[in-house]
Amino acid sequence: MRKIQKSLLVATALSFVGFSAHAADLTIWGLQAFNKKADALIEKMATDFGKEKGIDVDYIVVPANVLTERLASAFEGHAAPDVYMQLGQKSQYYAKQGLTQPLDDVLEKLRSMDGGIYESLVPQSMYDGHVHSVPIEVDVVPMYARTDLLKTAGLEIPKTWGELRTAAQAIVKANPQYTGLGLPLSNANDAETDLRMLIWSFGGSMFSKDGSEVTWNTPDTVKAYQYIADMFEEGTIPRSALTWDDAGNNTAYQTGRAAFIMNPPSVYSWMKDNNQELLDNTALINIPSGPGANGRSATMLGSFSWLVSGETEKTDMAKDWLSYFYAPDHYKEIIQATNGRWVPIFPKLTTTMPLFTDNPAFASFDALAKSGLVDGYQGPPSPLASQVYSSKVITKSVQRMLVDGDSAADAVAWAQTQIEEMSAQ
Repeated sequence: MRKIQKSLLVATALSFVGFSAHAADLTIWGLQAFNKKADALIEKMATDFGKEKGIDVDYIVVPANVLTERLASAFEGHAAPDVYMQLGQKSQYYAKQGLTQPLDDVLEKLRSMDGGIYESLVPQSMYDGHVHSVPIEVDVVPMYARTDLLKTAGLEIPKTWGELRTAAQAIVKANPQYTGLGLPLSNANDAETDLRMLIWSFGGSMFSKDGSEVTWNTPDTVKAYQYIADMFEEGTIPRSALTWDDAGNNTAYQTGRAAFIMNPPSVYSWMKDNNQELLDNTALINIPSGPGANGRSATMLGSFSWLVSGETEKTDMAKDWLSYFYAPDHYKEIIQATNGRWVPIFPKLTTTMPLFTDNPAFASFDALAKSGLVDGYQGPPSPLASQVYSSKVITKSVQRMLVDGDSAADAVAWAQTQIEEMSAQ
């Protein structure tokens, strides 16, 4: 196993006290789903699986903002979980480091189920010709818009980023305590995702179509950075966004303080359970289109994924857990519990479960799951794209612009250089 890169070894040994992977017969780390019902259900499933197998299973939910560091520390200390969740766009990074085991047979079983799976997710799972992760769900990312605030301002739902800025300015002028655009600008995973979607919408891309060339430093990307800087300067993107964790934009919207955010359907499911009035004043819309000839509406396709540790000696048991997890009755129950936060990896469920077919707000999810852009755009997913995502190069470059005073052009050039240096390693 290659030693995991030092850049990820931020956490100390204390950061994973209580996360030892050797106290149970099988240890599983789950990525927090922002849905307590789903987290509890998966934990119960793991316990039931252990009882069925006559083994002790330890299931631990780890918050998204610390999972990468805790995994780094656990692998460095040879105390990694046997099975772990991670964002699918990070799969190739872990595979390249030797921290995973091939799961070709598991994916083939999923593909053989009635209707197959969304194949759009498979490229991020591949490394060196083998499958190294299996998607748990499909992350589709719409934009949430406060229709009541727009109506009060006499404005329509924005279709472009220019129209969104105008709307945000009007809403914040009338409500100075509100957030216009809830765009995370911290080192949270949501920041890396949301910034990509905005920049892709302006026509930017990270790599050429064959993945051989870094293409971040373009006029379109600079325009997107400048757009962020302008909204940050005028206050329609709040300074507090620099410190948000992965729940920051959720919280801003759920407390009625944000006019627009980009987020998977966890916010929708929360409103359905907790705030019907806010839900009634919310529209789930496409990501706005950027300006110019290369402008488009761009949403990022991602997933939570299962990976099996490259260090575990319990591979068969780990795969048995995956088979148990994806059993149709178990899996459908989990999808139902997320209330739309997780789109199933099986198209047949998306097009037959009443949760999706009876809800107009979810009408576009099947199409988004098939056509969303994957990390590495315009190129294919790659270990390099995964490393860039894990290293938070894009958010760091935006922070250089907003906090350190770099110009938009300089911040973009810095990111280009960082990615090129990574590609040369």
